[in-house]
Amino acid sequence: MAGSAAGLATVAAAGAAGLAGLLAAAPSLQLAMKIAGSLYLIWLAWKIGRSGPPYLDVAMSKPNSFFGGAGLQWTNPKGWAMGLGAAASFAALANGPLQLAFLLGTVFGLAAALSLSAWCVAGTLLARLLRTERQWRVLNAVLGLLLAASIIPMWQPA
Repeated sequence: MAGSAAGLATVAAAGAAGLAGLLAAAPSLQLAMKIAGSLYLIWLAWKIGRSGPPYLDVAMSKPNSFFGGAGLQWTNPKGWAMGLGAAASFAALANGPLQLAFLLGTVFGLAAALSLSAWCVAGTLLARLLRTERQWRVLNAVLGLLLAASIIPMWQPA
């Protein structure tokens, strides 16, 4: 969880520090990131949508390391869209790209830590309510579909 929050903070900071300009200058790089990110999210949505209850999974995977969680955010197209959009929207608040990178990195890191903590608490509470394999499968199918649907806005014209 800490790695994911730190990763999102570094994505926002990198966008504010100038990566937004690089992506704007190289549309093919931006398109490649959108395609790769979309394919990854579709694969992840498929895996989530077809999974069962967590306690029935034979091979429990270990959680990502700090750097694994942080690195995952660098492949998240929604995180990039949010970070780059924030850099463009709030550039006037800072005296330069480095100050903007610090501000956005801090705000994004704190917001991610709070929202991920809330997500973990909600997941723990939800796990107490879901009693059957069918309930878990329905929930996971809905979550998988929602994740897949979240890709659509990335491909809408600005």
